[in-house]
Amino acid sequence: MLKEFFVDQNITIPFKLFGKTHCFLMLFVLVGLFIVYFNRKRINHFPERLKRKIVVIFALILLFNMITLYVSSFIYHSFDFKTMLPLHLCYLSNYFYILAVILAKEKWYPYLYFLAFLGPIPAIIFFDVPSVWESFNFYLYFISHHLLVIMGLFTFYLYPHKIEVKHLIWLVVVLNILFVLMKIFNDYFGTNYFFTNAIPSFIVELFPFLKYFPVVIILEGMEILIIWGLFLFFKRELSLLK
Repeated sequence: MLKEFFVDQNITIPFKLFGKTHCFLMLFVLVGLFIVYFNRKRINHFPERLKRKIVVIFALILLFNMITLYVSSFIYHSFDFKTMLPLHLCYLSNYFYILAVILAKEKWYPYLYFLAFLGPIPAIIFFDVPSVWESFNFYLYFISHHLLVIMGLFTFYLYPHKIEVKHLIWLVVVLNILFVLMKIFNDYFGTNYFFTNAIPSFIVELFPFLKYFPVVIILEGMEILIIWGLFLFFKRELSLLK
């Protein structure tokens, strides 16, 4: 029974893209973000010790989630380096949050704000898991994507550091370096981390016109749109919190 939960051996509730569960999860994220947003000033005025406790709890939730994934995959011999290495942007964002908080690197927080959204947003919209509720993989994705977005906005209001254009430049440069490194890795090992070699087929089926564009153009365009939109939002919010 436990093995079935961790390795999806008995799928009785298959996931359906834009089905009831998918729509519920997207609504959950929106409601969570609105709750944080409408309580932003109260959050911003939390005592310093409470702020620290909150981000540490967030980091521990993300860390426990990742540890559970790898411990269970080794116990049940289901680990597959072609799909389970932490090399997708969403998982890198999770680890970046964990490190930034545990090491108390507040100067990293401006990048954290963006990564908490940049990695998970596409995966939240185009959620892709074998089954729901009965599978650990479902909760793994929920915590590492849906909750991370809410945690990211919460952290922004807890620690609203000034965001400058240099942060955007560094972020774009690092992401593109990672893209090149992942491209080399994928070509050598036959993997598709960062989706450098192909956009998932179910997304192409939804939007057939994407097949006419190089993968790098699609990813760069999405990256720039999300980063610029977040920059304008954070800049506005910083001015209102003063």
